[in-house]
Amino acid sequence: MRFKLIYLIIISCFLFSGSNVYSADLENGKKLFKFCTLCHGKVGQGVKGGDFPKIGGLPKYYLMHQHELFVSDKRYNPAMLTIGRLDKLSDKEKDDLYSYISSIDIQKEAPTLTIPTYIGNAKKGKKLYKGDCKTCHGKKAEGKAKKKAPPTSWQYTEYLMRQVDFFKNKDRLHNDEEDETFDDYSKEEIIDIMTFISTLDD
Repeated sequence: MRFKLIYLIIISCFLFSGSNVYSADLENGKKLFKFCTLCHGKVGQGVKGGDFPKIGGLPKYYLMHQHELFVSDKRYNPAMLTIGRLDKLSDKEKDDLYSYISSIDIQKEAPTLTIPTYIGNAKKGKKLYKGDCKTCHGKKAEGKAKKKAPPTSWQYTEYLMRQVDFFKNKDRLHNDEEDETFDDYSKEEIIDIMTFISTLDD
């Protein structure tokens, strides 16, 4: 009787723990990553020019969040489903894949990659960044898990600029449908912000 009670307690703890806990299989994640490399590069280094971002080394919380946005069509990109197969992944496969992607050290794997430095006013950009960006993206653009905000200091500036255009045109949500962060910024001010961000890459 005592052993039966202990068994029931253990099973109950497992069933009602509130979350699935996996031990990430990075080798399996690497295999799944092959579908991502078609657009994002062999080590997730992306493509300069703004079409495909660097994803290698992105924090797992952000990758998981973007996964849900793509699968639910809250962020529209059919290629993420047809090529990336995001809607076909099990919870365990998601954990393996995003654990692997976040473990990639691009500076080690692709040391020749550089982030273009925009020629704007970094001083003005710093002031603007502290006004609207720092709260979510961090003092050094390192990202914040509780805000589900990505690091931006090492991302291709062209990609960031392209996303800002999407935000301004409401083709992609920045925070929510009511967000107006970029509405009043001129092109020059956005370049100033990007110039400042590019100084934070180390």
